[in-house]
Amino acid sequence: MNQIEKLKLHQQVERILHVPGNYRGGILEMAFVLDYHISKEVLMENLKEILAALRTDSKVFQNVRLNLIKWVSDTDIRKEVSSVGVVQMGRCLEDYKKGSEEKSLDELTRQLKLFYARSKLIIWITDGAFQILDSKQVDSYLKPFLQKKLLKWEIKEEENF
Repeated sequence: MNQIEKLKLHQQVERILHVPGNYRGGILEMAFVLDYHISKEVLMENLKEILAALRTDSKVFQNVRLNLIKWVSDTDIRKEVSSVGVVQMGRCLEDYKKGSEEKSLDELTRQLKLFYARSKLIIWITDGAFQILDSKQVDSYLKPFLQKKLLKWEIKEEENF
């Protein structure tokens, strides 16, 4: 991640955290949505870089409640609570298996609304290999809270194996 990408990441995160009524201090609860269509190596590298970039410039990210949402397919969305240390050691993706291209954003956003609406920041690492079955339904899941908390981090094609 170059300096410009780090700066953009910080600006987007600050914008999300400063939405009225969102983060008010204390221990930050955040989530990472990991698209298992991306190779394990690229996914792990991006996850570590994002966490390292956030932790270096802000005391807010020194102590966080970290939720991992592993998006393998529509029927296999794994949810777990982890720690930054486990992520930095690379042990959070031990259960990795290549995900499906037939995933729909509809099911992911439904799951996020049900289980992660209280997270103050949701970073979604994806390569864009998903489909939208019903855009109105996706919009309804994102409103009123998720759309203001969700940051999409898209992996470029040349990085994906």
